[in-house]
Amino acid sequence: MPLFNKPNKEDKRTGYLGKPVDAEPMPLERTGSLEEPVLPWVIELRVVGTANIINITTRPAMLIGRTDEARGIFPDVDVTPFDGQSAGVSRRHAMFQARDNRVTIQDLGSANGTYINGRVLETNMAYRVHDRDRLRLGRLELQVHFVVKPLADEKTQVGINNLLDVPAIGKNQRVLIFDESAAVCRVLSFVVEKAGFQATVAMQDTEFMRIIDENPPDMVIMELTVGDSKGIDLIRYLRNHHKLSTRQLVEAADAIQPKSQSSTDSNAPKGLLKHIVAESSADRGNSLSTTTTPAAVKEMVSITDHSRVKPNMPIAITSNVTGGYQMGQAIKAGADIILAKPIAVDELLETLKKMVDKLQTA
Repeated sequence: MPLFNKPNKEDKRTGYLGKPVDAEPMPLERTGSLEEPVLPWVIELRVVGTANIINITTRPAMLIGRTDEARGIFPDVDVTPFDGQSAGVSRRHAMFQARDNRVTIQDLGSANGTYINGRVLETNMAYRVHDRDRLRLGRLELQVHFVVKPLADEKTQVGINNLLDVPAIGKNQRVLIFDESAAVCRVLSFVVEKAGFQATVAMQDTEFMRIIDENPPDMVIMELTVGDSKGIDLIRYLRNHHKLSTRQLVEAADAIQPKSQSSTDSNAPKGLLKHIVAESSADRGNSLSTTTTPAAVKEMVSITDHSRVKPNMPIAITSNVTGGYQMGQAIKAGADIILAKPIAVDELLETLKKMVDKLQTA
């Protein structure tokens, strides 16, 4: 006999599971006031046993449940697409709250209960939720992942300052933020700009490289494991970008002195182009009879300098993993600073200070 009968599609009521699950009650954790300002969070809920991820737009209070248009119920965290009704999730099942450097959850009197790591919650009582906790709503299992959090110290801190008061660290330096999550980019951009920098966002590697080619930033904060683990290749691309390619050199030469079409040998390099090609060939270990004059090189660099990444540009990488082979390769490729996920805003500010110091002392 199944634990739960398949519901009628027209019946939006939450069914009761056939057999109650015995579970030890979750102990209450008394915390401070809930009246303090909310700091930025980026939270993901991963549906256990699937590849599905629910991204939460963090608000002071976030309803978890199922949509019911007829009753005007539209949860902030809607589990309807994940077979929530069959799993016994109520329309108004539970409530997330974000306050004082903590996230809590409380069961709202649901039909089939709410659990943290297998322990049942007492109705209408707030319980602390930590990174990697497993939540169960009826029979729907979700794993909590904090991607960005306010402070590295996980102790509840009542009355901590709002991020509008972040210190002025930068002087309008350009910071490129690269992450595939729009929520992460939004929060990091907010913090970076409040700290006195210009923020530019890329969410795809092609956009990342376009920005580097057209208007290189002063510093980069990037996710290491983007796409098909291309982060290390992108770090190498950054570190080698100050070495202008032959194409860039030729374009720079054409901007100064186009090729003469009157020559009998139209393919032979002329003027500054001849010097630039010689310079590029020498970089590749080739030998040409032409020589490069200091004036030509100076003029070439002045034209192309705006599109060159500075060799000392600080690179901070964010990652769920802070050790192992891949991290070693990232450091070898040229990463300067590691920010472990979940990214704490106070640690991000310290990272920005270190990056500014590196720019000033290099």
